[in-house]
Amino acid sequence: MYVLFVTFTVVVVSAAAAAGPPPHGDYAATARYVVHNNNWGNLASVSTHQPMKGKPFVDVFSVSDGPVDNSTGVPYFFFSPLDVTVQDLMVNPNSSLSISEVQSGYCASQKWDPEDPRCAKIVLSGKVVTVPEDETDFAMKSLFSRHPIMEDWLKMESHKFYFAKMEVQDVFVLDFFGGAQIVSPEDYFKANPN
Repeated sequence: MYVLFVTFTVVVVSAAAAAGPPPHGDYAATARYVVHNNNWGNLASVSTHQPMKGKPFVDVFSVSDGPVDNSTGVPYFFFSPLDVTVQDLMVNPNSSLSISEVQSGYCASQKWDPEDPRCAKIVLSGKVVTVPEDETDFAMKSLFSRHPIMEDWLKMESHKFYFAKMEVQDVFVLDFFGGAQIVSPEDYFKANPN
């Protein structure tokens, strides 16, 4: 007797992701495209914990810059003060968030290695702050629409989860051979990620 197992995977993809990345040279749009079409990134802090105190520390966090149909460019996070990176950020809110286009599957479709410069890498730097009360509903919608499990985390009162965001001050884009480009925050925020 043979048993057939069929697995269905639901993937939330924006129209922009389906269309592919912006053309090389449109650095601000590339940054917005990569940030919007990925659901996690590597968040770096300056460690406040021994034995790494004072050294860079990087951890993976779920992130969203808005619901699939509403890119803002602002990275939102759902943090617990129990997390060591969050504890670091409470002492020094300066941070960098690295997001790679490899997460979207586009680089693999081109047969590019994740380190290949054509597989775009974005680093946003700035201060990580608590989301103000009047922005909490949008942060919640942004994160929970892409990371539904977070609704369950909210029920874990002992973890004291809260919404945070990065106030972007610097944008670093590497999307081709020849070195990285710096994009001003103003150009980043006004760019169309589609």
